[in-house]
Amino acid sequence: MLTRPRLYIRENVYRLLGRASLLLGFIFLLAPIVLLIVFSFQKNIYFSLPLQGWTMQWYHQMIYEGVLIDAVLNSLKVSLPAATGASIIGFCAAYALNRFVFPGRLPMATVLILPILIPPLIMGVALLGLLSRLGLQGELYSVIIAHTLVFTAPAMAIIQLRLAQMPPALEEAAWDLGATELQAVWRVTLRWALPGIGGGWLLAFTFSFDEFIIAWFVAGFDETLPVAIYNAMMAEHRPTLNAIGTIVFGLLLLALLGAELLIVPLLMRRGTARAGR
Repeated sequence: MLTRPRLYIRENVYRLLGRASLLLGFIFLLAPIVLLIVFSFQKNIYFSLPLQGWTMQWYHQMIYEGVLIDAVLNSLKVSLPAATGASIIGFCAAYALNRFVFPGRLPMATVLILPILIPPLIMGVALLGLLSRLGLQGELYSVIIAHTLVFTAPAMAIIQLRLAQMPPALEEAAWDLGATELQAVWRVTLRWALPGIGGGWLLAFTFSFDEFIIAWFVAGFDETLPVAIYNAMMAEHRPTLNAIGTIVFGLLLLALLGAELLIVPLLMRRGTARAGR
């Protein structure tokens, strides 16, 4: 049987090992991103040491490379409508699942969540086959359709989390004051759900902008940014990829921070409500 001093030492050792493993995990995850940012400002063409001085030439050169700029615009053309479509469908689905009990409610929820659970490679092949049969493959709007389908699930989950915090009596009060069901949804429910809709939109936008495998299958010649970066890397090493990768990382980080600022308060309120029960 261990004495108290030995038990205390063992607990400290385990705590120290846990913190060390957590630190190593963070270093392993963040090191590639840090190297990407550092070498986007370096004169080195390749990732090599020693460093050869700081420069902005890769950012300047990136502006004159029309392929990557066009790819960024294509990604925006896909991500903005895909995130909007996912948020609209997600709100309608979340409202139906939260407010009504109907036959097939559970299968409906399963079908809506299923695309995000299927491996992207399988989903890409399946969507390519479906869109080919419909004559919709090889265009940007086919990527919009695919991303809207796949990323409705995370948007719906965030919106449903917000709607679950809304007292049903609010809609009933709106009805008592003379509002129709549609007016109550528009003026009460939708406004209540706006933080969840905003968080779901930012999350869907981030996923869509960063998605590669499905876009690679269905995009055709109009490449999104991840597909263009992959094709450029297969052809040759271009230092401008470090620059555009740094910019995209910064933009997506801001989008994720915005989503977190909207989502975390919802989770905290839900936890407080459960504790109050």
